[in-house]
Amino acid sequence: MGRLLGARNQDYEATKVALARRVRGAVVRRGAQVSLHELAREADVSIPTIKHYFGDRSGAVAEALRTVKEDAAQYTAGVADPGDKGFEASLRALATELAAAWVPHGVGQLFTAGMGAGLFDKAAGPGYLDGVLEPTVLAMEERLRVHARRGEARLDPTDELAVRTAALAFLSPLLVALIHQHGLSGIKCRPLPMAAFINELVERFTAAYGAKKALRASGRTKAE
Repeated sequence: MGRLLGARNQDYEATKVALARRVRGAVVRRGAQVSLHELAREADVSIPTIKHYFGDRSGAVAEALRTVKEDAAQYTAGVADPGDKGFEASLRALATELAAAWVPHGVGQLFTAGMGAGLFDKAAGPGYLDGVLEPTVLAMEERLRVHARRGEARLDPTDELAVRTAALAFLSPLLVALIHQHGLSGIKCRPLPMAAFINELVERFTAAYGAKKALRASGRTKAE
């Protein structure tokens, strides 16, 4: 029996996802202002093909960014799981690993190009949230919940707003610092010693959110 009029081929979704990944590569390489023509050329397809699968440039960028969620699942699972590290050591390790991967592994280019493409774009913006930013924030929230359940963080793991606020409070200065240094070339005009910055961030965050036993374990008290 032939395909019904208007029905999609069985491999339509698989082809769309594969194409979205190629489009993502173009966004990362070319940056937020990549044109529809450049997307098609770098993905090695025609503009009508891009429009067929995604509707327009914004739709293509949105679906491209959504593919990050699946492809980076192993990384976000690592963000969510502190292992056996204590609160302060866990935060320091996470921040250090993100900073180390920012340039060499293209993490920064993905974050900055995706954010630039998504700002004020009603299609690409939600794609960036779905694929990149929200999975990172949610993973950070889960990491903090693990520490809270262990009694290492002064957070109620069932209080969604409190946990989300804490996750954003830790990630925001770290991401801004990395974007400042690399995405905006701040390293040339106002270099930031990243290791020292991470130590300062972690110490202040731990002082604010660390439970008393976690502070004692690190050799500090709340008054310090």
